[in-house]
Amino acid sequence: MMNNEEQQNQQQPQSGENQQEQQNNQEQGSQVTFTDEQQAAINNMISTAIGKERSKADDRIKAIQDQAAQDKQDAIQKAEARAKMTADERAKAEQQDREKELAKQREDLDRKMREFSTKNMLLDKGISVDLMPLVMGTDDDETSQRLDLLKKYRDKEVQAATQKLMAGNRTPSTGNGGNNSVGSGDNPWTEGAWNLTKQQQIYTTNPEQARQMIAQAQPKRAFFVGKN
Repeated sequence: MMNNEEQQNQQQPQSGENQQEQQNNQEQGSQVTFTDEQQAAINNMISTAIGKERSKADDRIKAIQDQAAQDKQDAIQKAEARAKMTADERAKAEQQDREKELAKQREDLDRKMREFSTKNMLLDKGISVDLMPLVMGTDDDETSQRLDLLKKYRDKEVQAATQKLMAGNRTPSTGNGGNNSVGSGDNPWTEGAWNLTKQQQIYTTNPEQARQMIAQAQPKRAFFVGKN
């Protein structure tokens, strides 16, 4: 008969083997497998995406190389032309070059100032700065006119969305007939407590409450209305 120590010695390797087998089973269970057709489709999608990005990168590199070659050719031609000039002609040509460079710098500075001014106008009106390329004009007056047109369109869309959400919720109430009015300080659709993140959270967790709060606040600018 085997004593207790021999039995324990035989049981220990078996226990270790069981643990290893369980671990292998867990690892296999956590793996995601695809059919041959699915894997082929995934590989094709990846190859296509990589091919498109590589093509874009090649086009950018070629454009840079072409521009560098053109700049080099222009510099050679300019040097050859300047070599044939008299001292006065060369001085005049160099002066024209400086004037062109200054004009370009002024143009770049003017564009940056208009971008800065346009961003401020967008922020003042509560409009995303991503729309800057769409509304920026040749001067502040033209930009302001474009912003006014955009605001009118946006206000019209907001009004239509508000009326849609308010339909059937003119007098918000709880299911038991009690008043479900929300204080303006707790309503993220009111101007004083405006918060797009909270709007999304409320609309996601309780769409009915969100519609009631919108009906109470009657917002005058774009707001989160969920997904239809």
